[in-house]
Amino acid sequence: MVILRAIHIIFVYPLVILWTIISGFTGMIIAGIFQQPDLTLRFVPGKMWAPVILFLLGIRVKVTGKENANKKGPSIYVANHSSQIDIPVCVMSIPVNLNFIVKQELKKSPVVGWYVSATRQIFIDRSDKDAAMRSMNLAAERIANGRSVLAYAEGTRSKDGKVKIFRRGSFLIAERADIPITPIAIKGAFECLPPKSYFTRSGLVEITIGEPFRPSEVEYKTTEDLAEIARQRVIALRGEE
Repeated sequence: MVILRAIHIIFVYPLVILWTIISGFTGMIIAGIFQQPDLTLRFVPGKMWAPVILFLLGIRVKVTGKENANKKGPSIYVANHSSQIDIPVCVMSIPVNLNFIVKQELKKSPVVGWYVSATRQIFIDRSDKDAAMRSMNLAAERIANGRSVLAYAEGTRSKDGKVKIFRRGSFLIAERADIPITPIAIKGAFECLPPKSYFTRSGLVEITIGEPFRPSEVEYKTTEDLAEIARQRVIALRGEE
């Protein structure tokens, strides 16, 4: 175990960081110089960055339900979140150009912040309710115009791997334009890299893309009810009660 940790620290993690930097700058060049953010989203995250990262970490991925991905129109993909590796797993497995709603603080981060700015991701200021609402309106507008969004609806990583309560932000957007909601279930990522751990265990991560549904197709009273419907579908896709 000690030897494996040493290998990760000395060899694997520097390669992960280096490849992330290379991928980030590649994305910025394509999106910024050539003014092609959509081309960046199609190529860099899922085909260039994520496969190499997961290979370096020894993570294998099994994808089920790719036919449920909406390739012809926008959708809000809502997934459970229990590990840092959820991001490369999702961008590699979901066969559409994915956009993210990211916190405003990330904009100042070197490379990652520059990349998400160059690809015109949606920033949200959680400390300012008015600014957050404007960000949500912008997200709704962009999604209605054809951009799909991936949201980790719990808002933060689960500490025990179980699916926690889904926050209503993404579902407010879905309600406004009756945008399809596609549930995404991730299983195995917590075991490979739980929160507060810096040592990745090799293993299999299973991701299941569920059938999309529109808010108008289900019965609910509040946005929280809609969020709970999506949460229960994610739990069912994970094979849990």
